[in-house]
Amino acid sequence: MATSPRQTVALIDLAVTGGKANETARIDSALRRLDGLTLLEWCIRRLSESTLIETIVVTGPPQYRGLISQTGLCNARWMPSALSTPSQRAYEVMERLMADWIVFASPLCPFTDPALIDRLVSRGWANPTMDFIGFISPKHPSFSLQSLGLVGEMCSAKALVKLEQEKLLMETCDVPDVIRRNPSMFQTKWIPLPEELTHASLRFQLKTEADWDRAHSFLEAAGDDLSWQRLAQVAERNFSAT
Repeated sequence: MATSPRQTVALIDLAVTGGKANETARIDSALRRLDGLTLLEWCIRRLSESTLIETIVVTGPPQYRGLISQTGLCNARWMPSALSTPSQRAYEVMERLMADWIVFASPLCPFTDPALIDRLVSRGWANPTMDFIGFISPKHPSFSLQSLGLVGEMCSAKALVKLEQEKLLMETCDVPDVIRRNPSMFQTKWIPLPEELTHASLRFQLKTEADWDRAHSFLEAAGDDLSWQRLAQVAERNFSAT
């Protein structure tokens, strides 16, 4: 029996809530250059190495168009949105592309790992009744995946429909946070994070100047091998040396 294709979309949302200053800071950081490429280009290129993601979408307010035109989107699609919350924008992308799954990726991490993304997506495909797929550190449940920055999180189209039905699309936080805040409403599948990535010192998302300094040192030490295994080795060596 033939099966329908599974449309998996990676979504990079350049807009944030919490005030104009935060929004400006995010878009400015996403377009700041690291080793010749903007962080947005880094993120898109890393996601492009995934074998299981069909489409990469970049969204944000229409007034970002001029800024976006100054960077290379590679094979990603720019889909501006006038909607005000992350959940609304994700729902809009899901409907327009008829996506089965949405993978949420940060534009502030140049080291998003395609192998970990594929692990996430394949687990979702293998568990079609789930609403949300994410990584977790079994030994350190409070470990910050946002600071780690190497992995994404994924929700199903039906999870976004639930958000719409329950009037939760107006929540101002990111979609994964909305789902975590309402655990009784959603079926969640957790993937154990590789033990090598659970050290609290590991931080690959670029928000502070110290993060940028570390990113430059990672690139210099890792060379062409930007796999999570190599990055973990480099980070652990740097941590041990301090």
